[in-house]
Order: sequence, then C-alpha cells, then structure tokens
Amino acid sequence: MSQKLPSVIEKTQEDLKKDAKIRELWMKNICDHDKHAKFKIKETYDFIIVGAGTAGCVLARELIHGIPNINILVLEAGGPNVHANGIISLPCTWFKAFRLYDCDWGYVTQEQKMKSHVNPTKEVTVKKGIPYPRGKVWGGCSSLNAMVYMRGQAKQYNDMAAQGPEYKIWDWDHCLEAFKALENNSRENPNEKFKQLHGFNGLHHVQDPHNGAYDIMSDLIDAAKNLGIPYNDDFNGERQNGVGRFQFTNEKGKRCSLADGFLRDALKKVEFHPGSEPNGFGKVVAVDVRSYAHVLEIIWDEENKKENIAIGVRYFCNGNVREAFIAPKGEVIICSGAINSPQILMLSGVGPKKNLEENNIKVRKELPVGRNLLDHPGCCFIAKSDPNTIHHWSSGCEIGIIHKANVEGKIPCKEEFFDENPDLQTIAMPLRPGLVDGLNVDGILLWSILNVPSSVGYLELNSNNPFDQPRIHLNYFEKSDDLYRMISSLKLSREILKQPPMSTVYNVKEIGINYTNGDDISDEDWEKFVLEKSVTTFHPGGTVKMAPESNGGVVNHRLQVYGTKNLRVVDASIFPYIPSGNTNAPTAMVAWRASRLIFEDYTRKNSL
Repeated sequence: MSQKLPSVIEKTQEDLKKDAKIRELWMKNICDHDKHAKFKIKETYDFIIVGAGTAGCVLARELIHGIPNINILVLEAGGPNVHANGIISLPCTWFKAFRLYDCDWGYVTQEQKMKSHVNPTKEVTVKKGIPYPRGKVWGGCSSLNAMVYMRGQAKQYNDMAAQGPEYKIWDWDHCLEAFKALENNSRENPNEKFKQLHGFNGLHHVQDPHNGAYDIMSDLIDAAKNLGIPYNDDFNGERQNGVGRFQFTNEKGKRCSLADGFLRDALKKVEFHPGSEPNGFGKVVAVDVRSYAHVLEIIWDEENKKENIAIGVRYFCNGNVREAFIAPKGEVIICSGAINSPQILMLSGVGPKKNLEENNIKVRKELPVGRNLLDHPGCCFIAKSDPNTIHHWSSGCEIGIIHKANVEGKIPCKEEFFDENPDLQTIAMPLRPGLVDGLNVDGILLWSILNVPSSVGYLELNSNNPFDQPRIHLNYFEKSDDLYRMISSLKLSREILKQPPMSTVYNVKEIGINYTNGDDISDEDWEKFVLEKSVTTFHPGGTVKMAPESNGGVVNHRLQVYGTKNLRVVDASIFPYIPSGNTNAPTAMVAWRASRLIFEDYTRKNSL
C-alpha cells in the first residue's frame, strides 16, 4: 500500500532554530559587504514601473516599442513565473497555482460583523479571515488565475466615460479598440460578428477550451437550457447573458500570462543609443526587470515640497535598500494592483489624513486612497456525482451561466434570464479530489459570483512598516440586495442540478447544506450558508479611483495622481465601477489605454 505524502509539513523547533541561524549569517554577510562598499551607482531610467503584474507587463512592452530611445526599470517583489515546477503553466493545476507560497502576498481579510438582513434582531459574522491571494510573481495574478477571458459589459465602461467630457476616452468604443489590439483569438471558423468584436494579431492569446468540454459539463448546458436559459457562444460578444463555454487566456493548451505574452516580448528589445552629449557614453535602450524588489516608498523632490514631484522610488532588494530615479521627463508608474498600489501611495504620504497621521506618516496630499474597494464575492454550491465521471485534465472553469438575479432571493424568471444587463455569473467546474479542502469525491462545483455588487469595502494601513499587511475590509453583503441576489443564484444552481441529465445520468447529489425543514431551505439558513461559505473571486479593484477629485477620485482621467507630478497609477485599482466579469482582461486594457496617454504626454514634454 503506497503512503501518501503530506502536502504541508509543520516545522519543528529545530527547523526554526536552523532558519534563524541562516538568516543571521545572511545578515552578517550583507553588513560586511556594506562596510566595504564605497560607491553606489545612481540608477536613472525614463520610466520606473512598480509591479510586473498584468498592467506592468503590458505597459512595459507598449512603452518600449512605442517611444524611441527610452529605458525602463520594472520592479517586481516576486520572481520569474517559470520558478514553479510547471504548475503555473498547466491549466489543469490552476487551483494549486494560486496557493503557491512563493508567488502569493498571503493577505488575509479582517473579520466583519453586521446585522442579519433576514432577521435584523441577530448579529451575524461574515467568514473570518478570508485568504486573499494576490500574485507576487512575473505576470502577477495572470500567472495564478483561472484564465477566464472576460471583458464585462459595455455599460460599466460607458459609466466611466459619463463622469465628464474628458472621460470620453474611457467609453466602450475606446476600450473595445484596446481589447482588440491586445487579443489574439484562435477560435476556428469565427462568424462575421465575432470578427468585428475580437482581435487576432495581439499578444494576449485567447482560445476555446482545450479539447472542448467533458460530458458532464456539456450536459450541464442542456440542463440549464431546460430551464429556459438562452445559449451564448461568446460572453464577450453583443450580449453577456446566457449559458455557454468560456474562452481562456491559453496558447496551445497552456497558460499564457501577460508575462508570457508581453513582458518577454518587451525584453527582446535591446539597443544602444549613443546620446548627444560630447563626452557621454549614451544609454542602453531596454527593459530592466528586477525581481525580489520590494518597493518601500516614492522619493519626492524635497526642493519643491509644495508640488509633490515624484523623482524615483526607494526599494529593498537582496538585503539592501536601493534607490532608482527617473530622468527629467520621465514618470513613476505604480502598477502594483488594488492592494499594493494604495499601500505604496499611503506609505509615501498620499492618502486619508487620519490613517496616515495615526501611523506617523507625513501627509503630502490628502486623498481617499484605499476607499472604494470593489470585489466580486463568490459562494460555492457543491454536488457529488457517480465516480469516474470527471476527467482531471481540465482547465477547470469550462462553463458559465450569466443571468440577472432576482432581488427578492427567488429563482430567476424567464424575463431575468433574457435581461441583457446580468449581474450574476456562475462558473461551473469539475469537482475533483483536492479542489475543495476535505472533499475527496468526484462531482461538480457551481461558483456563484456577484458581478455587480452594491457593497463597498476599504483598506487602510496597519502601520508604517512597508512589509506589514494592510487591513482589508471587504464589507461583503453589507447591502441586503447583494445577499438576496446571491441567494437567488444559489437557488438557481440547485434547480439546475435537479434537471436531467444531471439528476438521472450522473446521479448528482448536493452536499454541504444543512436543512432545518426537510428539503426546504429558509432564507435564514441561506444567509448563514452564504456568510460562512463566501470567498473572494480574486477580483479587487477601485482603491485608487479614477474620478473627479470632487467625487472621491484619486487619479484623473489620464490616471495621474491628484496633487502630484510625474506619478501615475495603472492597474485595476483605478476602476470607479468594477467590470461585470473577470478582471484580468480589463486590467490589461487599462494598461494599453494608459500607454497611449503616456505616449501623448511624453511627446508633448519633449516638444517644449
């Protein structure tokens, strides 16, 4: 009988002592090195990009190819995405990829208590300490996510554009241009409408599920259609509602992260620019990626204190604190995501006055940084099936059911199925041993995701220690309509699994729900289930809101931080309204659009 090796091994006291001794020796080496170091080179770049995640990868590639004779420094707190024993590359191991210790920031959310919406006399607790994975690796979350390619509805982008005439550059037509420029879609025999709405020459590779969907997943589509849910063969087409197969950010059956598609292409460009100074050496035109570089704060021009001019960043790398500066017409561009970008701004004195002062940070510009934390809460409905019905070589999230939820918590009706502004997305995936902790069964998992939440969270500094985690307050289901819409989606999932062939061919049986009244589940039981089982779907955004300053904005329509110079934020944190779908593709779109704004501003500066 073979012995199963544990996936987690607890460290002994002896292990901890050895670890401490090695750290002590490492620190001694660093200190001895510093004693003999007499000089340091002033690192100067045209652009400094903080973060090699989705946005940073796209931006580095677009800038190095779009602006002549520049050099770029990309600072990434994690390492290359190849250092994971192949787990990152294989779609069938995505649910292990986001748990990789070395590739995740390891965030955990704060406990949340609130009054019950079903019975206001009771206090309820939303699941305490939800793990909040964030990519700490080349490609960021695009190296760890479930690879679903989703743009969201045109409405959210047009809402962004409606904030003022200058925001017109963010309407659906402008954003669609970016999506198409980024995309390289490999669908076979696309129809004319598909060709109009998709791109086929970009570096963001997108394809239909490898080898198609498996029998139980295909039959799930039939079960949904039995209830009157319309079929949709393109969730990024003219409408988003319906049931159908997702497309994935894969190339030839393997993950194609933004590091694979864009950063590696950026690194190919290496040229020498002699410069114009008589005695100058010139400079190398290239992208320099520095891994395991943790940015501590923005460096400001102290000679012009009133203007808050960013001139560089201070970062920690290989045991040393280092500094990098921008050239006179360059920029510092923060691309660190919805958690890290606001944290860096706040550590640098840009943020809410109260939170900065209580952490002994000098306030340079008071802005609502960290507020407007938007996310898609999710809740899983699990059912087991007959053994051997699930194939394990699967990209996971093959099937989507996107619909308008019922605000009273009832099963959606036909009119809601056909509503072209859906707010709930259910991702169906095979349930295989190890996917859910403690479950060693075959089956199916229906993951209900609230795509258009009403509740808004926030984050704040826990201290002025740049290595300390911020406090993340999700405020999931704070608004009652969020709860009832989630209950509506879960009731629909339950109804779908009762349909043939799910109930007949596969003998599907729901698990994990406790009934207090036979087969009937009360709204109070549903509320308890939702609050206990709720998880993040890894889609945070909004914490560095793009909006007029008078309306809670942190960055303007060109993504420049209010009250500062040479400082921009480019990532999912700028969304004033969260996209109605997975956020990887929209974040890449933001970076592509931002690169065009930077082209314009850099050209203007150089023409003065």
